[in-house]
Amino acid sequence: MTDLPARRRRLAVSDAAMPERDAFDLWLGASLREAFDQVTAEPIPEDLLRMIEEDRAERERLRQKRRGG
Repeated sequence: MTDLPARRRRLAVSDAAMPERDAFDLWLGASLREAFDQVTAEPIPEDLLRMIEEDRAERERLRQKRRGG
């Protein structure tokens, strides 16, 4: 990890290993939660869930085909 810039190395470390967080990280986290918590609490539309499942099934069919099955 020595080739990463210092900020990226610091962000790659888990919160447990990094008890102190700088003011920017705290502000950013709070701002993102304030902006998006309501959106992430909304239910996922049925059409989107269906498309995800169809894509998952298609990817599995392609994997099986590549394996020769």
